[in-house]
Amino acid sequence: MKSFFRTSIKFFPYLLFFLLFNGCGVWENFTTYFNLYYNTSDIFQQAEDAIYEQKRPIFSIAELIVPGSASQSLTKVIEKSSVILQFHSESGYVDDALLMLGKSFFYQKNYQKALRKFQELIATQPESDLILETELWIGKTEMRLKNFDNALNVLKSVREKAVEEGDEEIIKGVFTEEIGYQIFKEDYPGAIESINEFLKIYDDEEVSAEVVYELGILYTKVGDKEKAIESFNRVFDYSPLYEVELNTNLKLAEALRDNNELEKALEIFVNMRSEDKYSDAYDRIDLQRGITLSELNRYDEAVEILKQVDTTSTSSPSSGIAKFKLGEIYEKIYKNFDTASVYYQKAAASGAPVEYLADANNISRKFKKYESLKLQMAGNKKQLLYLENPDEFVKDSIAFYSDTLKTEEEVTQGDETQLNPEGEGRTKFTPQKDIKTEQKEQKNPPIRPVIGIDSIKSNIIKYEYELGNLFFTEFNLPDSAYYYYMDILNNHPNSAYQARTMFALGSFYETVNEKAKADSLYNLIYDNYKSESVVNASANKINKPLIDLEYDPAKELYTGAEQQWLNNDFKSSLDNFSDIYRNYPKSPYAAKALYAAGWILENEFQMLDSAATIYDSITVKYPQTVYASQIKPKLSFYKQEQARIQKAIEDSLAMLQPKLDSLTTDSLTIDSLKVLDEDMNLKDTLNIENKISDTPSAEDSLKLQHEMTIDSLNRTRKGIDQIQKDLKEQVDSLVPGNKKKPPQ
Repeated sequence: MKSFFRTSIKFFPYLLFFLLFNGCGVWENFTTYFNLYYNTSDIFQQAEDAIYEQKRPIFSIAELIVPGSASQSLTKVIEKSSVILQFHSESGYVDDALLMLGKSFFYQKNYQKALRKFQELIATQPESDLILETELWIGKTEMRLKNFDNALNVLKSVREKAVEEGDEEIIKGVFTEEIGYQIFKEDYPGAIESINEFLKIYDDEEVSAEVVYELGILYTKVGDKEKAIESFNRVFDYSPLYEVELNTNLKLAEALRDNNELEKALEIFVNMRSEDKYSDAYDRIDLQRGITLSELNRYDEAVEILKQVDTTSTSSPSSGIAKFKLGEIYEKIYKNFDTASVYYQKAAASGAPVEYLADANNISRKFKKYESLKLQMAGNKKQLLYLENPDEFVKDSIAFYSDTLKTEEEVTQGDETQLNPEGEGRTKFTPQKDIKTEQKEQKNPPIRPVIGIDSIKSNIIKYEYELGNLFFTEFNLPDSAYYYYMDILNNHPNSAYQARTMFALGSFYETVNEKAKADSLYNLIYDNYKSESVVNASANKINKPLIDLEYDPAKELYTGAEQQWLNNDFKSSLDNFSDIYRNYPKSPYAAKALYAAGWILENEFQMLDSAATIYDSITVKYPQTVYASQIKPKLSFYKQEQARIQKAIEDSLAMLQPKLDSLTTDSLTIDSLKVLDEDMNLKDTLNIENKISDTPSAEDSLKLQHEMTIDSLNRTRKGIDQIQKDLKEQVDSLVPGNKKKPPQ
């Protein structure tokens, strides 16, 4: 309206002059106004009205949301204003066209173009009465471009001129930008100071009411409860619009509640609920009424009202907050975790404000963890029961399948044959979706344990420990945590969680001011669990030296064995390397010691079989180590050669078998065959003392047997007596302890 009035006043002298003198310039302005400018300004005014119809805090500097229809109108304004500048540059509406262009670009968030148009207006139209308003828009644009220093300097200059000229619209525009920036930077004291200055020089009842309301919000943020209450009460000294009045009443009651004036707060909410004019905000009022009743410890009443908000305003932010508050009451007051979990999960999926959604999601994850641990522990306890009492598994299985059959019979009996009005029979079935729902509610059949009793007990201890920690650190229920910690220590002593549980119990005693008990536990941990990581946490509690948790006794033993090796004391070195593996199999030095032992057997004692056995152990027990990688090719080749030799022997014996069958049993005694069998099995390959002797190696014996068998086959024509003699020599050569070197 102001713009239209201004343009009408601007046009009137031109019209009067035209009527008196019928001049060409006046005619140009006249035709431009009616043919182009009026239409453009009307479209622009409608678009701007649509933009500012959005409800937003008076000091918000957030980018405006432009409705779709307004966006299309702004495009038309840009086109038409450009036509005015191009074809009617001599008219008196160039400054108006430039200002509309700049504002249109601003609303479209094209701030660079907007700034150029505002600057062009000031440069080309220095006598325009739109200069001060344009400078204000330059300050607003610089603010959106985040050129804050430039913006504040421009706004300061504009404010001084506006105050001098008494232009309240410009004053309002400057202060809203400056205060909005201070709030954005969280300079709340500075914003409070600016608002109080603004109220001194601005005189509009409706605007002042909204400004004082925002002042109360700022005092709330800085924690000044008394001044917040005072500011909210001051709002009613002006003429607040309905929305400001509603919000002020709600915030006033909340401020009173925060100031522990609970009964006064409740009275305001009850009075608001009784007034029909607030009917569109009953959900917000009831929400705050329920929260206030909860803080008055009137939990049953609070739950009733909050449930009403939840069910009657399902899609509103109030419903989401009500769900969250119900979750809090069920968790912290009623200790009903199952119901609390349901409400928190609903709140997380609701339309609650962002801060509530974040908290609801975090708490929902906590409850899901609780439910998972509880379920896992119950399942493992059931499995333990089945292992300790197998009859229980049979009973549960019978009960489960009996219930299943009963349910199926009920579903079948539920099918009814009815007559329709025509007398024809039809079958009535239970809907498929109900069957699926019923199936989902069915319990799983009992499962027979697949792991041992020790593993199940270990799982139970783990879940109890995690539940204890959850109650202690996240639910803030130390008594519940104490129950689980004590159950572990009393019923599962010396478990892998012993030291950790003792430390957790010590922390519990600290929270209940029983420091002597806590210190006693910390000392027990320090003295008896020096390899546990929790030992140093205990050391800090009782001011004792920290323990070197990386100390490895195998390291010192390896160094000694290595020195014996370098001194050529291979027997002692080999014994000590073997001891490292046997006594410290989890040490990083175990694989290294095995490798060294294998190397000595292979290279110093030439005991290939024993070395191969050692190497094979490395690949099985420490497959990811560098030592396993190094010996794999050599070990693979050795195994291939062993297989080849074995096959050659088997082939030779197979060829010899017909001749052996023709020999008399006297020529080859049973005892000799046993000796041969024992030697071929190569027992006790790791018995180092027996191996370090003059006895030929297994590989040499096998090769010898193969060669002599072939030789015997070549002499078959010598007769049976000669064959028997040769075979006896072969057997004698394989008897352990025979120090005679076999023939080559």
